[in-house]
Amino acid sequence: MKRTIAWVLAIGMLLSLCAGCAAKPPVDPAEDPAQDSMEDSVPVESPEDSVGDGETVGEPSTAYTYRDAVTALAESWNPHTAAVQEAYPAEYLSAGLYSVVYNDALHPVPGIEPFSGYQIVPEMAAAMPEDVTEDVRAEHPEFGIPEDAAAGYAYRIDLNPNAVWEDGTPITAETYVYSMRRLLDPALRNARAAAYYAGDFSIAGAEAYANAGRTAYADTLGAYAMEDLTADEAGQYRTAEGKSLWIGLAFPLEWLGGDSLQAYVDAYGETYFDLSNWETLLGMADENGLIPLTEENLALFAPVITGVTDWGETEQDLPHYFVSGTAYPEAEYDGTVGLYQSGTHQITLVLDRPLTGYALLSHLTRNWIVYEPYYEETLTETDGVWHSDYATDVGTTMSCGPYRLAAYQAGRSLTLARNESWYGYSDGLHQYVDPADGETYPMYQTDVIECRVVRDAETRRELFLKGELMGDSLQAGEAAAYRDSALSYAVPSETSYFLIYNGSRAAMDQREAAEDFDAAVLDLQTLSLPSFRRALSLSYDRAQFAAAVSPERTAGFGLIGAAYVADPETGLLYRDTAPAKQVLCDFYGVDVSAYADLDAAVSSITGCDPEAAKALFTQAYEEALDAGYLTDLDGDGISDQTVQIEYVLSVDSEFLTETIAYLNEKTHEITAGTPFAGKIRYVKSVPYGNDWTNQLKSGMADAVLAGWPGEALDPYALTDLYVNPAKQYDADWFNAEEEALTLQIDGTDLTMNLRQWSDALNGAEVEVNGVTWCFGPGAADPDTRIAILADMEGAILASTDYIPMLQGGTLSLLSPRVSFVTETYHPVLGHGGIRYLRHHYHDAGWAEYLAACGGEISY
Repeated sequence: MKRTIAWVLAIGMLLSLCAGCAAKPPVDPAEDPAQDSMEDSVPVESPEDSVGDGETVGEPSTAYTYRDAVTALAESWNPHTAAVQEAYPAEYLSAGLYSVVYNDALHPVPGIEPFSGYQIVPEMAAAMPEDVTEDVRAEHPEFGIPEDAAAGYAYRIDLNPNAVWEDGTPITAETYVYSMRRLLDPALRNARAAAYYAGDFSIAGAEAYANAGRTAYADTLGAYAMEDLTADEAGQYRTAEGKSLWIGLAFPLEWLGGDSLQAYVDAYGETYFDLSNWETLLGMADENGLIPLTEENLALFAPVITGVTDWGETEQDLPHYFVSGTAYPEAEYDGTVGLYQSGTHQITLVLDRPLTGYALLSHLTRNWIVYEPYYEETLTETDGVWHSDYATDVGTTMSCGPYRLAAYQAGRSLTLARNESWYGYSDGLHQYVDPADGETYPMYQTDVIECRVVRDAETRRELFLKGELMGDSLQAGEAAAYRDSALSYAVPSETSYFLIYNGSRAAMDQREAAEDFDAAVLDLQTLSLPSFRRALSLSYDRAQFAAAVSPERTAGFGLIGAAYVADPETGLLYRDTAPAKQVLCDFYGVDVSAYADLDAAVSSITGCDPEAAKALFTQAYEEALDAGYLTDLDGDGISDQTVQIEYVLSVDSEFLTETIAYLNEKTHEITAGTPFAGKIRYVKSVPYGNDWTNQLKSGMADAVLAGWPGEALDPYALTDLYVNPAKQYDADWFNAEEEALTLQIDGTDLTMNLRQWSDALNGAEVEVNGVTWCFGPGAADPDTRIAILADMEGAILASTDYIPMLQGGTLSLLSPRVSFVTETYHPVLGHGGIRYLRHHYHDAGWAEYLAACGGEISY
């Protein structure tokens, strides 16, 4: 989607839009809806004083209670209708067929350190799925499994016979089939139904049944190019399957992060869009916010997204706005939907598209089952559309997970208590081996979860310091004060920030030719030398830089950050692999043989090497003299000119003032005793607003601190951002198709250019000397893909166009009452959540601790 590869500009760390990127427009953190609201908090009684729906919790006891606060509370946790953001408390009230657990002594993953990866294990299932594609293809032709398909389409899943609802009612195959029937029921039009057919996880016949008797519209996800389509008699384009195609104006699109184009146009207007035809288009839209995809309508629509450079799109992006319409006949569940009972505790799952391994199991870590009596009791009908108020309060909620809903006050608070009927407390499987002491502990030590609504950040902090909350997120400006606290912890994001340096000699020559440029005093051209940019790179200690200018973030050393999984099957992090570690040692000039092992060598990296930097500055000086960029007319061995590096601004900020001051200070320190002593200076540009991207890409400015976020489970996709001219920031001076890279593949040298390597790594078939190569997921083993990715990262780093500086992320505080099982964050498991949380005090013990502290915790 567009947000997946957004470019992040570090101007007070704004999220900015760039030309050629798939991105959202700028978002100021102060206006980001994800930030904490500054409204007054909702007054909340303590749970023991609650008069709401459910039970009460008594005086402090030997129970282990987790106390939490949120800015808004879910109104429903019905798995058929609840939005993703309403996962709390649903994640505690249910369990998936499969579960993701840390790798430890009980769940070992060869070659991966404990608690650095994961295993996927049966949960509500009794065993891993059994592929029965050939059997189902023969016995059930109605599901349309291709004749040549041998695997990946159908699975038999044995269910956990110990699974029951909290009232003791057994959960059987009938539960799963009834729940799927209701989830997909065309009369209910449940919001979550599409999750079971609209993406890569698509149950056979689910779409046909869910939309039976009506025309349904779906985002095409950019799957159709114009040349793949044909126009019908009315001029409307259709797919080869006969689906009608439309242009989405007021229709939610994945490309826009689930928002509609109209929402963007309303928010940003002519800043990003050509509105010449917009009102005409809106006047043509139907009640779904769609207009037919015809040649005439497309001609009217195309300028909207392509007419303003800052929106960053071309006609190649038009298919991301296409929506398909399908007219569905009436259908029955039985014989149509590929989820059926094949035993008392066994279901068979049939898919439209093949899935295996993690791609399959990750979808089965969620569940769709509901408690039939409550679901039926809460069904109501309005204007022909049925709706269920299932799972909206204590009386309509039945748990099958580790906790049950004990009390709920809408918009105010909820209490979850241990579900004593849950099999996991007694099956001997829900335990782990602590990596610190080697002892075995039960999962889910927490007995009670209390959550209240507190919208005001200051109030949450007061409650946290009084010991009434388990954790708290640091707000803007607080990180420096708490950064070194033993109770602070980092959550890295998928964004790495780096200094992007201008390397366009042509643009530098043009700027130096201007009448007002004094070449006797200033120089721009020296920055085009890789030796000079590399010297700059080795001048800055990354941890010191983070502490000085962005304390909520940490040191960044690679183009690919700490929050990327290289192998989704095992959870192996890219930066934990040997090739990824070696590429950092190579770039920063670390001799691995001088250390005990590769890990010790990587740990020694600070990013700053004064001796090497000084040598490179001297080398760059000699190169600049030879090229005529600099002079030394007085023969003192010092450049006559000051190399001026113009830092491009979108808007000015205190953050940028501090950043540029730091860069100047450290550059001045490192260059002492070199030909550039006192002769390098970063300066601010004028604020360019949204045109900052064009200034940098054209070489009319020289540097910026920015970054790319991506998808945690796909670091390979990041390579396209550095080799695709439509997305690169250095495309004017770095042609990836002219940069050859030779790697050994199965013992044979293979040479391709960087663009080809990236394409092949991301699933394209690339032909070289008559041989076709593809290294996409499933086409190559993880070790090969990781090796290619690391070598590509090394090649791009060697260009010195991008100099890593910061690892994006946030800092939070954790109460001394609890601790995580591991301090290392994993993008899939986080820090382990409630499942692995260790309590050091029960309720009564915590009350005593607080009393001894005078009622407030010091951090």
